[in-house]
This record gives sequence, structure tokens and C-alpha cells, in this order.
Amino acid sequence: MLSKTYHLKFPNLDAAQVAAPFVIEAMGNAIPSCNLNGLNVVISKEGDVAINVFFGNVGDLKSFEKQHGGFLDSMKKTFLFKSTGFDGVCIYNFERGDDEAA
Repeated sequence: MLSKTYHLKFPNLDAAQVAAPFVIEAMGNAIPSCNLNGLNVVISKEGDVAINVFFGNVGDLKSFEKQHGGFLDSMKKTFLFKSTGFDGVCIYNFERGDDEAA
């Protein structure tokens, strides 16, 4: 599984909380249009937002980059934050299903 990871560093938690709905909307819109296999958005108390987007194949990744790759540039027009990120291959992922015992 292919992955694209973004790390957004906002000045504080309040700024990250204001920006988070914009991140979720932008990434959520990509789910059907780019055939995403998974999406995780995590916020920290220090004002960090981590976004992990998962793809089943290179075509879906390229489609995402073409259709939604500019979302950070759009956000930078409104919000103050620093960003880093990378493309990678998921080497391990575990999620317990709701029906599995703990």
C-alpha cells in the first residue's frame, strides 16, 4: 500500500483546531474521487496535525496529486503553519476491528 504523509505545525492547539475542519473537508473530498484506501488525520495538543493518506496503486496516488495536491497552498493563503511530508510505502499497519475482542 502506498502512502502520502503530511505534517502541519501550527503555532498552537487553537490554530490547529480552527484549521482541522478544512483539512478534513479537503481530504474527505478525495476519498471517492481518488479511490483512497485509507485516511488518518491526527491533532496533537502542541498544534501539530498529521495526515496519512493511503492508496492501493500508483495511479490513485497520481490522481490524488493531480486533483488535490494543491490543498496545502490553498490553506497557506488562510492559515499560518509550517509543513513537511513524504511519499512512502506502508510496511506495517494494524487496526483492530470493532467486532474483535481486546
